Amino acid sequence: MKSALSWLTNFERKTTAMLLVAGFAMVTALAGTFTLAPLDRDEARFAQATVQMLESGDFVRIRFQDAERNKKPAGIHWLQAASVSVFSDVQARAIWAYRIPSMAGIVAAAIFTFLAGARLYDVKTGMLAGMFLASAPLVAAEATIAKTDGVLLALICLAQLAFLHVYGAVREGRNPSRRASAGFWIAQGAGMLMKGPIAPMVSLLTGLGLTSTAPRLSWIASLRPVVGILIFMLMVLPWGAAIWSATDGRFFTESVGGDMLGKLGEAQEGHVGPPGYHAFLVWALFWPASALIAPGIIAAWRDRADWRALFLLSWLIPAWLLFEATATKLPHYVMPLYPALAILAARAATGSAPPFWAHKLGAAVYAGVGFLAAALIVIPSLALNNTLPGLFLLAAAAGIAALTILIATLFWRGQGYAGGLAAAVLSCTFAWVIMTGVLPGLSQLAISPRLSAMLELKGQHPLRDGVQPVALVGYSEPSAVFLLGTQTSLTTAEAAATQLRDGAISAAIIEAEATDRFLNTLQGTAVASLAEIDGLNYSNGKPVALQVYVLAP
Repeated sequence: MKSALSWLTNFERKTTAMLLVAGFAMVTALAGTFTLAPLDRDEARFAQATVQMLESGDFVRIRFQDAERNKKPAGIHWLQAASVSVFSDVQARAIWAYRIPSMAGIVAAAIFTFLAGARLYDVKTGMLAGMFLASAPLVAAEATIAKTDGVLLALICLAQLAFLHVYGAVREGRNPSRRASAGFWIAQGAGMLMKGPIAPMVSLLTGLGLTSTAPRLSWIASLRPVVGILIFMLMVLPWGAAIWSATDGRFFTESVGGDMLGKLGEAQEGHVGPPGYHAFLVWALFWPASALIAPGIIAAWRDRADWRALFLLSWLIPAWLLFEATATKLPHYVMPLYPALAILAARAATGSAPPFWAHKLGAAVYAGVGFLAAALIVIPSLALNNTLPGLFLLAAAAGIAALTILIATLFWRGQGYAGGLAAAVLSCTFAWVIMTGVLPGLSQLAISPRLSAMLELKGQHPLRDGVQPVALVGYSEPSAVFLLGTQTSLTTAEAAATQLRDGAISAAIIEAEATDRFLNTLQGTAVASLAEIDGLNYSNGKPVALQVYVLAP
């Protein structure tokens, strides 16, 4: 009876902690889901491709207007299409509905991280690790962006959770469960449909790290690879065959040869960075845990004879080195390794005390990043509007700076667990301030939403008012196509003038430098200026001045 009661108590503690992590992750992930306009360029491209699947009924090919998008598999588009069908409508262009899968993915990733930390160490470690992951600025941002990375993170966490259950059972002399091995392969198949070979790569590199010590290879059989590969193929091959047929093999040529392998040897789209790029950024992008990153890695390296520490180091180090060596670099590339880092950091707060210098240095780093976070609340308004933000944002910035000092003091004194919990909550608060207070207020950056709102106000919106599509000249961001309709014409000044004169479009939206060519081509056709929209295109850093023309009454 006593043993049963003890088990029940532990179960209740674990369930309660898991619900707390899930709720905390949900609160953090909701920060920008409903407040941020469609983002250029990746989010709007993904969302528009999903729009075209829903409009055409073709759920195999991935297209942006008439162009094939042979970069990532279709998995995220299926999830987005399901979300839009349930919660919204394709004509509404409500970007939040396309973000639901990303938000759910981050919540699931936090839960799986909690379960991994609890399996490896204890419930306290798992809970802090899940909160660290959910509130990390990079992860909180990805929860509000309608693309692959939030869902991919969840699938990698699931695969690694299943992996550690199998490997841990072998190391502890028990028989691994079939459920764990099946979960591993199902997560790999879903990960492949989400973003190609990233999920299998992370697990493969983890496995290579584990071969550094005995048992070097015997655990592989416990993953049941024969049955697992069959499951993997049954999940992946149907769509693979369909997209091969639909594109005559172009999808694989362009996605593997152009997109994936191309990023290894040459920086694409200007996304370049030296070795150490990710190691430099992690202190800010994983801010709530920044004071405990170094102590956690030091402690794990010291305890690497323990299979639990070895597993986390194998998850973290080989893949991190690969991402550092890759020519193309974006901050979110290492996000699949953040769960391991979160557990290592949480363990530093719940396990043995770190070296004296490590927690002092960590406290200083945490404070520095916190002051930078407070400054980021004020700087955008000063830079774009030459004015201080409102009283609420100034108070928020001052509050975050003050709380940063208090939390850094906890870390300085070696109170890692209390400091970690407080840091996670403060990072969640920072996400809400930035995504609901700062970014939505920067109207100069919201060019496409302002265009859409203006056309709707004037009764000239292609999706709302039953009029012809519009043409865009000199401004071709994907968010404009998403908000104004698939048939939006991205064209030249001369072609836009011809289309407007012939009635093929209802309005021509012309960038200032193309205005003379547009008007000269009209050859006396009378037009009226409906509105002027100006601002800053944050995708390329260039100012934009757009004039909206319609045929004169």
